[in-house]
Amino acid sequence: MNANHPTAADRSAASDAPGSPTAPDSSRASGSSPAVAPPVGLGPLVRIDGSWFIGDHESRAYLAVLPGGFEHRVSGREPFQVPWNRLMSLQLGVTSGRFTGTPAGGLPTGQDGAIGAHGSCLSAMVRHPYDMWKPRFVHHRWWYPAPELTVLRQLLGDIVDLGRVERLGDDAWLTSAVEELAADRHLRRWRTGRAVMEGVKEIVTRGARP
Repeated sequence: MNANHPTAADRSAASDAPGSPTAPDSSRASGSSPAVAPPVGLGPLVRIDGSWFIGDHESRAYLAVLPGGFEHRVSGREPFQVPWNRLMSLQLGVTSGRFTGTPAGGLPTGQDGAIGAHGSCLSAMVRHPYDMWKPRFVHHRWWYPAPELTVLRQLLGDIVDLGRVERLGDDAWLTSAVEELAADRHLRRWRTGRAVMEGVKEIVTRGARP
């Protein structure tokens, strides 16, 4: 398994609509080339055209990672922003495959990153006022390698726990950190959960690479 984003040949032939695993891929049906996976990213966290997103930014639901916080964007609704200083915890609920990253696919399969009724989502405790926030997002067409999901979950949890959550809004830091975290040398070297925790913590607590 490629530790970085899979090539076009590695991607699943997931459906256009979540919950319909047998529907044809529109790019294949039309004879056009499938979309190229983003060059920078970890699982659903991707940088496209200079902006960071969680989930497919061309879909009906995704999160934009902005300098001031997460902005949940859902078709037909006003964007909802949660500033960094409201976040008290942060977890990621998503599976490797697109269909199993939906409520319909996730509930019966019980795969990694159990997502339950919310489908692919973030799960956060927020303050002022205190509440649980579970913004859903749509899985990309490609598979998310399991090592990337493990590292991304650690990154999101640590960056809040260590009081550095505002770094998610720093494009230079986030780009540097994700490029380093996604490198083969780390994903292949970090064979244990303890190694992942220590490696991610070290990257979270230091500044961006020059």
